[in-house]
Amino acid sequence: MKVLIISASMRGESQSLKVANWLNSHLNSKNVGSDLLDLHDFKLPMFDNGETVANNETQLKEMLDKSDAYVFVSPEWNGMMSHGLINMLHYAEHELAYKPVMLVGVSAGRGGAYPVEQMRLMGHKNRHYILSPENLIVSGVGQAFNTPEIDENAPDFALKERADYSLNILVALADSLKVVRSKDIIDLKRFSNGV
Repeated sequence: MKVLIISASMRGESQSLKVANWLNSHLNSKNVGSDLLDLHDFKLPMFDNGETVANNETQLKEMLDKSDAYVFVSPEWNGMMSHGLINMLHYAEHELAYKPVMLVGVSAGRGGAYPVEQMRLMGHKNRHYILSPENLIVSGVGQAFNTPEIDENAPDFALKERADYSLNILVALADSLKVVRSKDIIDLKRFSNGV
């Protein structure tokens, strides 16, 4: 089992990266293999359908392909999801097909819901990934995910408890969808669009 956590902030040392790091460490503490992809450091060029060569496109596709599940962690900027995540999804083809994705929206204020809503609408049609019904909205991120433990006396207890629950569901979905992928029924050459 391998979960790839994607921090979609395009800023270095962002609050989204802090949340992604916590999720990554938490999965590892539960003996679930996970990796972290920080889109700020990964530096994919803007997708232009082949006019610009992305030297790390093969590396991206390999990371996506070897993973069984994904967590998309997007900041809310101006009421929108990260353009870096949209850009990354343009590079992906069918590496994410029939694998679950957990969505996480991050906001310094009272937001966080808008990027989750946008992520629900965008990307999955031709990528064929399956959205987990469990997601996470992290409002007031400055006061959350600053320590590794889940402490019932801490102000972020409910968020961390929800994160743990959502990750447990994601891992169970990943196990279940391995069965679907093992059957000889998926034909992404003939049915490459999700509709």
